[in-house]
Amino acid sequence: MQDYPLFQIDLELYRKIFKWILRMFNMKKLIAASALAVALPFAASAHAVSDAGCGLGSVLLEGQDGLVMNVLAATLNGTSGNQTFGMTTGTLNCSQENSLFALESYINDNLDTLAVDAARGEGETLTTLATLWGVDAADQSAFTAALQSQYGEIFTSENVTSADILSNMNSVVASDAALAGYTLS
Repeated sequence: MQDYPLFQIDLELYRKIFKWILRMFNMKKLIAASALAVALPFAASAHAVSDAGCGLGSVLLEGQDGLVMNVLAATLNGTSGNQTFGMTTGTLNCSQENSLFALESYINDNLDTLAVDAARGEGETLTTLATLWGVDAADQSAFTAALQSQYGEIFTSENVTSADILSNMNSVVASDAALAGYTLS
């Protein structure tokens, strides 16, 4: 059998290459671990339960700090399904700004259907809007009637924005004696 020098294995060379690869791999692990050790205390201290949003988790874990508590609070908020209630009612550490955002988002997402229902003075989108607005069931018919009668003042143009619609609706509610208590601040 013929001896081919190209295919001969120099074991010592391979050992040196293998050791060098291990050293480089360990160096990368050392750098990554160092970076993590430096950054982790800052990341953990930057998270408070308030970062998890509003809801049951933020109420139950109020005053607890740390990344783990933040994740737990966000998980409770998400799985208990109560953030919509909190934003609508202003409870569960949800501020009024969140309620206004929820109303504006609802108007924006349902703009065309809401315009049709407001013109008719009835419909599911108006009922849902009244509920999100916080209007009692007994006053919802007055709410929908006011929006229907002032349709031109609410939907002022084809290019009206959801923020403008919310502001116009709030003006209509404020000017109606029976609904003035539902005026948004």
